[in-house]
Amino acid sequence: MLAVKAENLSYSYPDGTPALQEISFSVPEGEKMAIVGPNGSGKSTLITLLNGVRQGKGLLEILSLSLNRSNLPQIKQWVGVVFQNPDDQLFCPTIFEDIAFGPLNQGLPADEVRQRVENALQSVGLEGYQKRSSFHLSFGERKLASLATVVAMDPRIIALDEPTSNLDLSHRRKIIRWLQKNPHTIILTTHDLDMALDTCQRVMILNKGKIVADGRSQELLSDRMILEENDLELPLRMQTPHSVKKFKSMQKINNR
Repeated sequence: MLAVKAENLSYSYPDGTPALQEISFSVPEGEKMAIVGPNGSGKSTLITLLNGVRQGKGLLEILSLSLNRSNLPQIKQWVGVVFQNPDDQLFCPTIFEDIAFGPLNQGLPADEVRQRVENALQSVGLEGYQKRSSFHLSFGERKLASLATVVAMDPRIIALDEPTSNLDLSHRRKIIRWLQKNPHTIILTTHDLDMALDTCQRVMILNKGKIVADGRSQELLSDRMILEENDLELPLRMQTPHSVKKFKSMQKINNR
């Protein structure tokens, strides 16, 4: 089954500025895909279309169900979105309440909600954080907690907007490990091309609201010409010997 199918999908901002221009693509269930491109290319807008945060024009199907007003409640159950800023998702007095918020609104019994909170925290490496307040966490910890709020709702598709932006090396590595081991369909936007290479089988390049290229990560992210044409650079490991040495040194620090 296709997790996502888009045909001639477009979106314009309220002032009429086009963000996405008749893009077409599909994502099989279980695939991990990174969407890359320069600032303003439409990456984050596309993420918000996937579960109806914004409404576009054209065909958009989630697990063979058309995204429209009548189907929106079901699609919101299937697609969990993790925003770039964790403070957009953390608003309760404790982390337990933040993570329990979604499952409780799904109508789940209290015992199952507690189990989901514990499982979600364990999956992102925040065991024992139930009584903590997000206001007292580091930025990296808040990123992981915001991810846990979506994991607890058990969506079939997880969409992440810039999951490793502004993270220190330790928390970046935790996000990468989570992505690598997670079996869900995952669609993410990123400027972190080394992370995309580590975690996603496929990369789609967006620029000015259009799909410029779409293919296997190893092939596209080693194509210096197409990356530079779209204001991107080769992943660090594929650059000069000095850069490769620097990347390996960063990896050693990350893995400590």
